[in-house]
Amino acid sequence: MARNYHYPAKGLLRRYYANGDFLDGQSVPLPHPAPDAATLTIATFFNMPRWVVALLALRDRLVTPLGLKTGTELDLRPPTRDEIVSATYPGIFAVHAATDDEVILGSDDKHLDFRISILRSRQDDLVALSTWVRPHNLLGRTYLTLVYPFHRLIVARCLANATGLGIAKQSPASTC
Repeated sequence: MARNYHYPAKGLLRRYYANGDFLDGQSVPLPHPAPDAATLTIATFFNMPRWVVALLALRDRLVTPLGLKTGTELDLRPPTRDEIVSATYPGIFAVHAATDDEVILGSDDKHLDFRISILRSRQDDLVALSTWVRPHNLLGRTYLTLVYPFHRLIVARCLANATGLGIAKQSPASTC
């Protein structure tokens, strides 16, 4: 089960972050040693269930009249490891940076900019998905408020994919 995650001070997303920006994260434990961040990105983020793909398609139909960027089927295809490592994967979830321990995906639009971090923490043996958002205007703040409940579910589901694929180990039941 995914747990809330406090994004580290030295993570790659910190280069974007300013006071007032949105930043949240969730994590699941990993066995030691953990796969690299590129492998984790493909296994977690780009292995979306059909209901998430359907929600993204609905989102695209709803925001098209507002002139916001929309995704294509190519934006949801799993990248190759080489496209991640070389930061050449394009589209709405374009790779902006990649190291052995972290991959940054995202896009900029007129209402907000966003980045998604897939982070492998060797010290804590976990994978974390963290999201940074900078709304530019009322539309961006409203959009973030409306999608936030879905966002939390989608991130938790992406992390559950790691467990389902045999990458993440199950954490013991907690009393959080």
